[in-house]
Amino acid sequence: MADARRASAGQRDRDYLHEVFEPTARAIAGLEKALESFGLLEEALSLDLRRPQDYFGRVWSTSFRARELAELDTEGEAA
Repeated sequence: MADARRASAGQRDRDYLHEVFEPTARAIAGLEKALESFGLLEEALSLDLRRPQDYFGRVWSTSFRARELAELDTEGEAA
């Protein structure tokens, strides 16, 4: 019985985390599409992001808005 409750709680935790991070995942997918359209995706993926603060300013200063990036991802699903 305890194992079943623990498994159920684990599933609820996973579901919650997927729900919380789903908008971020859509924004990342949109950012990848935007970078790919400029031919920059492979270069961006090869960056060493162990110190992400060194890169975020440059990426976000290009004025990509998270909402717009997420919309790019959903446009691909409709096609």
